[in-house]
This record gives sequence, C-alpha cells and structure tokens, in this order.
Amino acid sequence: MSIQFSIMATVKYFLRGQNEQPNIYIRLRDGINTDLKVITGWVISPNYWSIKKGVIKDTSEFQDKINFQNKLDKLKLKVFESLNADKGNGTEINKEWLKTVIEKYKNPALEEKSEYLSQLLTDYKNEMKVKINLKTKKPISDATIRNFNTTFSRLEKFEKYKKKRYLISDIDLTFHAEFIKYEKNVLTLAQNSISKDIKQIKTVCTDAKDKGYTINEQVLSKKFNAPTEPTLFVTITEDEIKRIKLFKGADYYKNTRDWLIIGCWTGCRVGDLMQLTNNNILTTPKGQRFIRYTQSKTNKQVDIPIHSDIQEILDRLGNFPRPISDQRFNEWIKDVCKHEDVKINDLVHGTRQNPDTHLKEVGTFEKWQLIRSHTCRRSFATNHYNKLPNKLIMAVTGHTTERMLLNYIGETENEHIDDFLSVWENDKESEKKIVELNKKAD
Repeated sequence: MSIQFSIMATVKYFLRGQNEQPNIYIRLRDGINTDLKVITGWVISPNYWSIKKGVIKDTSEFQDKINFQNKLDKLKLKVFESLNADKGNGTEINKEWLKTVIEKYKNPALEEKSEYLSQLLTDYKNEMKVKINLKTKKPISDATIRNFNTTFSRLEKFEKYKKKRYLISDIDLTFHAEFIKYEKNVLTLAQNSISKDIKQIKTVCTDAKDKGYTINEQVLSKKFNAPTEPTLFVTITEDEIKRIKLFKGADYYKNTRDWLIIGCWTGCRVGDLMQLTNNNILTTPKGQRFIRYTQSKTNKQVDIPIHSDIQEILDRLGNFPRPISDQRFNEWIKDVCKHEDVKINDLVHGTRQNPDTHLKEVGTFEKWQLIRSHTCRRSFATNHYNKLPNKLIMAVTGHTTERMLLNYIGETENEHIDDFLSVWENDKESEKKIVELNKKAD
C-alpha cells in the first residue's frame, strides 16, 4: 500500500557547527506555519557532505556511506509517516513532536509503549483535543489544553535540572516534594501555579493507571497535592469607570479606554472581548438591542444588554473599537488608569507580575499597577453583586454554580446569618410586646 504525503511538506538535512564533525540537523517545513529545525544526534565531516543536496557525497573515501544514507532516508520517511498520521488526529506539530519522532526511530521500543511521564503528559494533552468535557458536554477548551503545555515545559526544565527522565512509576511522594521545592525555589512560581501543575500530573498518572500502566500508588494519596492560596485581585468601581470615561490622550490610548469600559459592562474575557463587532449586536422582538457572543472557553452562548456607556462608544465609532493584542491591552490599560485624568492610584494590597522578572509578587501597590485584562470581568461580577440576582450574573459570567460565583468575587455564603438574626430579632421584639401586654393586663 502506498503512502500519500502532503504536497506542501518537505524534509531536508543540513549541517550546523564549526568543528571537524558538525551536527546533522533535520528541517521539516509544512505550509507557511510549520518550519522546524531539530538536531538528529548524528555528526559527519563536511568533506563527506553535499551542502546543496543535503545528502552524503558519492565518494569512496566514506566507506559507511550507504548504511549512513539509509538511516537518513529511513528517518525522513518516518517523519513523513508520522506527520500524516498525527496531523489527522489533531496532534500539535512542533519541535517536541519532531524530537519524539527521532527518539522513537532510534529506539523502536519507545514506539510500542512509552513509560515516560513527559510523553504520557503529551499524549494526554493530545487526546483532550477530541474529548468532551463531561460537565459542560462541550469540547475541552483550548485554554485548558494550553495549561498542559505549561506543565510539560516546567516538567522538562525539572528533568534537565535533575538530569533524569522520570518514568510513570517514578512519580511518588519523593518526586512530589522535590518538584514542588524546585518550582517554588528555582522557578519561584506562585502557590496556585504549583498546585495546578501537581493536579495535572496526578490526573495524567490516574489516566495512565486506567490504561494499564504500572504507577506508584503514592501518587493517589491525598498527600500528593499542593494547597492553593486565596487569589488577591482588584476591581474597577462604577465611580472609577466614570473617571475612565474622562480620559483624553493619544488615539491608541482612547481605543484602549473604550475597550476597558466595554469589558467592565460585558464581563467578557479579553479573547472574546477583542472579537466583538457589530455582527454581535442583535435585537429582541421588543426592539431592545443586545450583544450575543459565544465564550471561547466554555462554548456557552451569552446575551448581555447594551449598557449606555457601550452605546455611546458604538454611536461615536459606528462599530466596536479596533482590536488589540492581549499584551498591549494589559500594558495600556495601566497607563490609562494612572493618567492624571483618571488617577486610580489608591494604595491597595494585591499581586502583580513584576515587569522586570515577570514573576508574581505580593505587596502594596498603587491600584493602577494591579489592573489587567481580567479585572474587567471581575469588575462586572462584583459591581452587579447584590444588585441583581446571582443567576442573572452567572448567565453572563458563565459560572455554573453560585458557589463558583461567590468564590470568584471573594464573597462567602453567609447571607443566611443576617436572615436568621433578622427573624430572631423580630421574634424577640414580639415576645417583649406580649410580655408587656400581659403585665398591663395583670
């Protein structure tokens, strides 16, 4: 049976290095988005190599030419075969993928069943692309899948630090302690980031057990976890939104200002926010205009009335503002909020990403320093809490339970305390009146 390869894909070899035996690299190009260069682990003298053709020269001086060229040809065929197979099942074609193909070619035993945690983590992530979230009955979001990329990257750094590749059976409470220590002291990650990595590694190990792999039972222990810490965040109040509306500056700052206001009155995540256009505006049978969009994270449809502040922007521009990148939005909203027209500079306790180290830090800062894209979403939920029923807020934010909403805005479920006290106080007052009436009757 012949194998049909993508017309767009090309695989070539080239040399890199200045020594007498430079490394042979493989280069895979597929369309305009895929251009991967990875070391093969083989070396060769430039005297025996055709730079133009990317093959071993036809020379009698190189006695092992035929065997070596066969290895190169077979690896190239292996890359094509793997590319065809993995593109079909949605696997991400990147450098790690190409390294794995080379590793499996050199060590066929890995092809049968990988026991490495890093490979199983990658396999689990790729499987998620075709799975359905059991709670939402929707495909698993891209953001959730990207979280596994982050965990993989940190695991890879840890393995280089320890100079060891971990098998699935190596994952025990000792690994747990060392990995947490590394992420905390070397990578200086926040507690919640560490907790997420531990949770995902445990998930992969549990999945591996279900597939018949032998795991260390310690990974199933309740001790194999990492406690989370309360999330510190700030919100933009309605009074501060009024001050933001007064901002006057460069056009790109005005554009950012408008998106900030729209974000605070829609509760959109920034990725969904920047996709809004007039096509998202619909009208009810009663003639009321509203915004409809589908959340990229949950695939849930959301309808939200158009606030007067948003309507002013639409009337002024004729459309939504110009889309900007997440990075620019996060950067420029801080400039808008610290501007002399706005002055959101109260000292507050919170967390931010250090602009120099890019690491999370906790402390007391001027409020504008802590404002980021997600502040819009939290502000929407917080500003409407106790003004609208929680279910209405949840219909916009996408939270599926009231507990999730309350955790999100930092509230606790203690309203019942006020209700009980109010009833008991009324009962007590009624009892006093009855006693007084009885005394008068006597």
